[in-house]
Amino acid sequence: MDNEFQRLHHYEVVSINTENLDTLDVSDTFKVIQLLQAIKELVGLEIAESSLFDQGIECEVLRFRANSWRRGKVRLSLEFKPDDNESPLEDFATESQDAEAKKNDFLKS
Repeated sequence: MDNEFQRLHHYEVVSINTENLDTLDVSDTFKVIQLLQAIKELVGLEIAESSLFDQGIECEVLRFRANSWRRGKVRLSLEFKPDDNESPLEDFATESQDAEAKKNDFLKS
């Protein structure tokens, strides 16, 4: 995974050109959780949202250069890569928010 990408949290807001996502039922501006829900509906998943987006769902993965399948969990998330850094303070604020979100995710589990 590219380290420049930052995980977006479920209630952050994204604005896109919906022509790029004409098969998904989302508006031009939406919360991350709304896009993830639209993806879930598009592929017809019948599992609980919390499993798919938070704790993960049971799976097996065969990774490149691996000799065997590995059991574990997989979950969906949305990541963002800024075109350029607007300011060093913005980077610091993002890192601080990411650390706080990880702490909250840890405390929930």
